[in-house]
Amino acid sequence: MTMDVHDKLLETVLQEYKILTEYERLQSEDLSGVYVTPSYENPFLWFGVIFVRVGIYKDGIFRFTITLPSKFPNDNTVPLLTFQSEMFHPLIHPEDGVVELSDAFPKWHAGDNHVWQLLKFVQFIFHNVENCIIQPENVPNNDAYELMMENRADFLQRVEQCIEDSQQKLYDQPSELDRNYICFDRFNPEVHGPVLESMKQSKCAEVSTPPSSGLSWVRKGIYQPMSK
Repeated sequence: MTMDVHDKLLETVLQEYKILTEYERLQSEDLSGVYVTPSYENPFLWFGVIFVRVGIYKDGIFRFTITLPSKFPNDNTVPLLTFQSEMFHPLIHPEDGVVELSDAFPKWHAGDNHVWQLLKFVQFIFHNVENCIIQPENVPNNDAYELMMENRADFLQRVEQCIEDSQQKLYDQPSELDRNYICFDRFNPEVHGPVLESMKQSKCAEVSTPPSSGLSWVRKGIYQPMSK
């Protein structure tokens, strides 16, 4: 193995380690209602779902992806956060679902900026959209911004439609052929029942589903995720 090849391999291993460390940091942060997992095929692509629990977007269940720059984290480029769900939000582009992050993260500073901060920002813009300091020149969805500022009733109606659409599409087939894509099954008493009772009793329960497949479900009408 030549020195160049060896150095390149070492660089790749170190970068993947940094990405793994970045993902592990999420576990120690208060990201209630946010679920994220790296792609099985591509460490630079992460799948996510946010269950909005407060604010005018409450009960919305929105899918998104995070795309890390090729040199992450040693890059000034801010990761790309894109919603797959159809969104009506002043800071989310209506055509491609990209979140406007330039005000919060003008540049990415390795060591100071982390993915969990992006997720905190996303939580904030859903929980407190009407209290966000939004620069009109950076608004990707002018229709949403103008309605929010000038016609609250119509704005809330559009948001409610957005929430309903997200709930109806919760069980849709994966848009990505990746084994780590976050999927939800309808509540099955035989499979999920023992897990639910275990959680109520704070005890472990045996389930018939193989551990490698995992469990993830949402009870109809409640839209609260349960996973193991």
